[in-house]
Amino acid sequence: MVMNVRAPSLRSPRTFYDVFGIVVVSITIMAAILRLWHGTVVRVEMLVFIVLVFLWVIWAMMRILERSATRR
Repeated sequence: MVMNVRAPSLRSPRTFYDVFGIVVVSITIMAAILRLWHGTVVRVEMLVFIVLVFLWVIWAMMRILERSATRR
């Protein structure tokens, strides 16, 4: 039995799992960076990164909802 597993898509999210996968990867990257480096500059950069990820999640969810609405 072979399962087709695809990587989460950043440019063309199709499902919730794409969004969830990207968020999990971004949280892992942020945790690793904050674990290694401490300081105000790194924290400001992480705040900007969090904002960008949050905006991407909103865009991705809107795109997924638009696709599902046009299919019906």
